[in-house]
Amino acid sequence: MPEEAQLVATPARNIPALLVSVVFHPLLVPTYIFLILIGVNPYLFGTSDLGEPRAMSNLILIFLDTFVIPMVAVVIMAKLKMIDSIMMHDKSERIGPLLLVMVLYFWIFWNFSKSNQTPTIFTSFLLGVVIALVASFVINLLEKISLHATGMGGLVAVAMITLGFFGSNGISIGNWNIGLPVLLIFTVLVAGLVGSARLALGSHDRLQLYAGYTLGFVSQFIALKFYF
Repeated sequence: MPEEAQLVATPARNIPALLVSVVFHPLLVPTYIFLILIGVNPYLFGTSDLGEPRAMSNLILIFLDTFVIPMVAVVIMAKLKMIDSIMMHDKSERIGPLLLVMVLYFWIFWNFSKSNQTPTIFTSFLLGVVIALVASFVINLLEKISLHATGMGGLVAVAMITLGFFGSNGISIGNWNIGLPVLLIFTVLVAGLVGSARLALGSHDRLQLYAGYTLGFVSQFIALKFYF
C-alpha cells in the first residue's frame, strides 16, 4: 500500500483508540477526581448535590482551569509552529507544553489550597497531579513517558484512596449507588483500556506506559503523606 494511502487508512482504523485517548485525556483527570469526590460526599464542597449552583460552578471552574485553558494554550503553540502538532509525538516537543501546564497546575493547586472551602483530600489530589507533572517534565528530558498512563495511574490511586477514606460510601447517580470497590475496579479497567489505546496508536511502548502508571500512582500517595 502506498504511504499516502496508509496515512489515510490509519486514522479511520484507530478511531476507537483515538476516542478513548480523548475521553481520558490526562488534562481531564482533575475534573474526574472532582466528580468522584463530590459523588461520594458532596458535603465536602458545601453542597448536597452536584446539581446545586455552587457545585456546578466548582465543576466549571475546574474544567476551565485544568482542561480548557491548557488545551487552548497548546493549540496556540501548534498554530505558532512552536510544536509540530497537538499530539506532540516527539519528547522534545513536550518540553514547552509540559512546562506551561506544570506552572498553570501549580498555580491552580496553590489557589485551591489557600481556600477554606476546598476539602483537604481534594487539595492532596491536586498536589499529586502537580508532583506527577514535575516528575514527568524531568523524565521527559531524558526519555519519553506516557502522560495518559500517568493520568490513569493517578486516577486509580485516587479511587483506592477514596475507598480507604470513604469505604462505606458509594457514588450516587440518580437512583443508582455505585460502591467504591466497583469504582476502583472500573478505574483499573479504564487504565488498561487507555494503555491499549496508546499502544494501538503507536504513541508509546509498554515500558513508557508502565513508567507512567507507576509515576501517577505513586505521586498521589506521596502527596497524601503531606496532608495525612
